[in-house]
Amino acid sequence: MEKKKCQFCEQIIQGRQDKKFCDDQCRSGFNNKIYSENNRQMKHVNAVLKKNRKILESLYFEKKTSPKTVFEKKIQELGFVLNFHTHIEQLDDGETCICCYEYGYVPTSNGVLAVIKVK
Repeated sequence: MEKKKCQFCEQIIQGRQDKKFCDDQCRSGFNNKIYSENNRQMKHVNAVLKKNRKILESLYFEKKTSPKTVFEKKIQELGFVLNFHTHIEQLDDGETCICCYEYGYVPTSNGVLAVIKVK
């Protein structure tokens, strides 16, 4: 009868015939490796979205005047990635707001963005 090897560390398994791993650490390590490879892209997207939200939030509370505006070039210098957002909302006045969670921006003229907090 052929001895089975652990799917993670490849050591010979002692015990039940249907065991796949030699212990809980190997089982966890195997599953963590699989899920980390599968979720790498999703983790990257979530990290960019969180950073975008943080930038919008800081601009929203930093600006004391209304409307709270920032140049598109300036927000990109802060690390904001324009292609990443959670959703797009149509505002009551007909403007389109590009949102990152509860904060968003409305593109206005000449590369100026109005930063808002959506309901």
